Amino acid sequence: MKDVNLNNELLKLKHKTRSKEDDLLQEANRILTQDLFSEKKILNNLKHYNNSFEIIDEEDVPSELIFKISEIKKIALNYRLKFIDSQYFKSEIPYEAILKIKDINSNYRKDIKGFKILGPIGSFKKGENLKNTILFAPTNYGNYYLIHNWGTPLKWHRKITSWPLKNFDNLFLSVIMYTLIITLSIPTPLITLDSTATYWSGYRAAAFMHLLIFHLGVTAYITFTFAKNLSSIAWNHFKDFG
Repeated sequence: MKDVNLNNELLKLKHKTRSKEDDLLQEANRILTQDLFSEKKILNNLKHYNNSFEIIDEEDVPSELIFKISEIKKIALNYRLKFIDSQYFKSEIPYEAILKIKDINSNYRKDIKGFKILGPIGSFKKGENLKNTILFAPTNYGNYYLIHNWGTPLKWHRKITSWPLKNFDNLFLSVIMYTLIITLSIPTPLITLDSTATYWSGYRAAAFMHLLIFHLGVTAYITFTFAKNLSSIAWNHFKDFG
């Protein structure tokens, strides 16, 4: 099994999910934005016009490096990643990324701000071994432009191990499946003293229900006590996953 490169995963998801309807909506958004900055309306929308110098114009950069927030969110949830402001990044941003930002600012007369970083929580802690991390900048159409990615690829099994903590439904289903496996592996004599009881009996069903309540309680305790926040809740917040 190959390790995971986040850049490749984003591109695969983009090509898989984009449709003609998305292109039409994007074109409509482009027309509305251009109309907003027409000469007659600049004074009425001066605040937005000034902010346009702090974001990337999608017409200036390669379209294959532009991603919607929904695409970034899906990758973040699948691999239990953070997508938060670059100010929370404690490690040093590679010099290559800084050069790319300077190049964009110089070529397009911009002063890009509002950078975001996508990566594992460990990437935001100083001194941690950097895993695959990506630097984004906002665009004029509410999307994000991929500026630079660095770090070692994620382990191939990260998507599997991250699945239970993706959202509440996944967590609940994981507890049920775990409990079912444990229940089915317990010998009948350990479940009941009734010598006439068969493997498939009401005793095993009762054992399943008792174990499920126990495991749900333990899961809830660990989740809240040790701040094991679900990815769907904390993917775009600075608060630690735990």
